[in-house]
This record gives sequence, C-alpha cells and structure tokens, in this order.
Amino acid sequence: MASLILLIHGFGGGVHEVQPLAKHLSGLGHKVVCPVLAGHSDTRRAMKQATWNDWIDGVERELQASMEPCDVVTAIGFSMGGLIAFHLSQRYSFQRIVTINTPIYYWNLQKVFANLAEDGRNRRLTNLRRYLRAGKNSPIASMFQFLKLLHHGKPLIGSIRCPLLILQAEDDDTVRRKSADYILEHAASEQKTIKHFPRGGHLVLLSPQAGEAIECIESFLKT
Repeated sequence: MASLILLIHGFGGGVHEVQPLAKHLSGLGHKVVCPVLAGHSDTRRAMKQATWNDWIDGVERELQASMEPCDVVTAIGFSMGGLIAFHLSQRYSFQRIVTINTPIYYWNLQKVFANLAEDGRNRRLTNLRRYLRAGKNSPIASMFQFLKLLHHGKPLIGSIRCPLLILQAEDDDTVRRKSADYILEHAASEQKTIKHFPRGGHLVLLSPQAGEAIECIESFLKT
C-alpha cells in the first residue's frame, strides 16, 4: 500500500524547517511532498500579498498532484502547517495527522525575555538577531493573515477524528505549551497522543532533540 506524507512548513519559514524529517521519512520508503507556502519563496512584497486562503490552496494543489497512486495520506504540520492540515482535513480523509509546535496560543513572552536575558549574560546577540530576522520575514499584513487562518482553523479541531500525534517543545518561545493541551482536549480522535520535549525550541526539527522527535513520528506512522 503506497503511503504519502504531506509535510507542511510554518509561517515565515520554509522547507528547511522540516527537511531532516522529510529526508528520514523518504529513506523509509514514504513518498514525501513538502509544498512551499504561497509568498514564502519570493520577495517581501509577495509575502505581504499572499492570503491565508492562498496558503491552503497552494498546499492543496500539491496534495492533489501527488495523491495518485497513494492509498494512505498522512498530514504532518510544523507550526502553522498544523493549522493548514486541520483545514485540509475537512476535505480529505487523512489516515493520520501530526502537529509539531502548532500554535493556538502564540508568543511565550516569558521565554522570549529569558532568551534575551541569556544573550546579555553571555554577551552575544543570538536570540535578538533571530527575533529581528523573524520580524523581517513576517510583515504585519502577513501576521493578520495568520490570525485569520488561526481564527478559522481553531474550531475545526473538534472535527478531527483520525489518529493524532501532538508534539510540543516546552521551551518553545513562539508557541505556548498550552496550545498542545488545547488540541489534545478538543480533538475528537479516539487515538490521540501528546509528547512534550523539555528542550528543542520552536525549530525542534533542527535542534539536538530532532532525532527523538523524528523517532516518535516514525513510531506513530507504524500504528
């Protein structure tokens, strides 16, 4: 039975965020497709012009082009990609869904300030540069579109009935931990599992904890 993995990256990011997972799953024999969200590979102007519906439509087009001859489709969404997976689950029968640091409640300000304080103690600007870079990649108009995607996607969680795996890094400064708890509580799936990682940050698949997260997903795909 052919298996397709739809792997969706996050807001303001790109395929590089999920590349280690894509490479691993491809090596296991899965067909993996990683769409680039509308506006995310071009200019800042293109990013500003892309709407939340454009993000969903672009992923759907790649999904439709890749489904044949696959019998089993698993949607894996990193960060905002999880919200897009929720939207597409209303039109496609995913066998499984995996969310990785998917936001319901965003910006862990306590962790942001702790990271900036760490920069000060270590006399470096690592986290500050990361936040400035994220701001540059996320125009205000695009943030508004993200909020619309979240607003329309949050109520859809209650209609998720397929097996669901929820991964959340506890030190994520972009997505608050209670986002994962909300998804777990509101999804209608009979089989739903949550896994917390003490460390890993928002880009957990690019962190030292990536191997553990990937192993967790691999095990879930075998169930």
